[in-house]
Amino acid sequence: MVKIKEVAMNIKINEIKMTPPTAFTPGLVIEEQEVISPSMLALHELQETAGAALYETMEEIGMALSGKLRESNKFTDAEKLERRQQALLRLIKQIQEDNGAALRPLTEENSDPDLQNAYQIIALAMALTAGGLSKKKKRDLQSQLDTLTAEEGWELAVFSLLELGEVDTATLSSLKRFMQQAIDNDEMPLSQWFRRVANWPDRGERVRILLRAIAFELSICIEPSEQSRLAAALVRLRRLLLFLGLEKECQREEWICQLPPNTLLPLLLDIICERWLFSDWLLDRLTAIVSSSKMFNRLLQQLDAQFMLIPDNCFNDEDQREQILETLREVKINQVLF
Repeated sequence: MVKIKEVAMNIKINEIKMTPPTAFTPGLVIEEQEVISPSMLALHELQETAGAALYETMEEIGMALSGKLRESNKFTDAEKLERRQQALLRLIKQIQEDNGAALRPLTEENSDPDLQNAYQIIALAMALTAGGLSKKKKRDLQSQLDTLTAEEGWELAVFSLLELGEVDTATLSSLKRFMQQAIDNDEMPLSQWFRRVANWPDRGERVRILLRAIAFELSICIEPSEQSRLAAALVRLRRLLLFLGLEKECQREEWICQLPPNTLLPLLLDIICERWLFSDWLLDRLTAIVSSSKMFNRLLQQLDAQFMLIPDNCFNDEDQREQILETLREVKINQVLF
């Protein structure tokens, strides 16, 4: 189960200021002592998830999991609809201001009713946030938006179109299945969640879609038991997105340590998922992927630096970082090489 402490973390996303990471190029000359902070990469990814709905539910997440959400926060159906619409309009306005977003026309292949409704919802929301409307025109558009958003399940399709631009029925169905699994399955380790998205194209964007959709569901204050499940799923996906934000740094370290591609990030997740990291287990995992004693020692140095820098929110509890570092240094001191 997800711990209360883990979700009650005090992250002020809007205060994170950093330069986006540049793409890693294997041919680039890199000094061996150079350390590029993976925390910067991960926190930048987290910053990009900061849609209005997600930001506004941060404090509610901790309350929901600790069972402290007040009964007075229950809303009528009309109030829930208004909250959803206002959050949607704020998000559309934010996206337009940040990116100058334009809505691409749906192709004939995108005949899915959910996608068609989502397209209309976005178009109406963009028109309402554009301003300069007469009162009558605004009422007409608002009435149309009321009708479309009164239906359930529009959020995922809307966020998919906003994030990806183009979405087909298969992609939307895949996201729906994954979202339900994320809500229902609270026992699956984070490493297994990663393996489920490992082959997704645009996987960071797709996880952000799920985050925003679940945050929207949480923001309307439904039954407490469901709030807990949604909040726990939100935290799991947020942790997954943090690790996806380490991908470029892991690619860089794979090149430095001459590791096979796409081996280091799964290893980090497997290490995090160990309740207690043992040196024998770690030694077996490392020697299976390195090509020489020199690369073994270099990998230990890289892992030591990385686990010192990655965000606290990637760990299961406040003691895990130190325990992992102690085990890494124990292996390094013992120098048990093949």
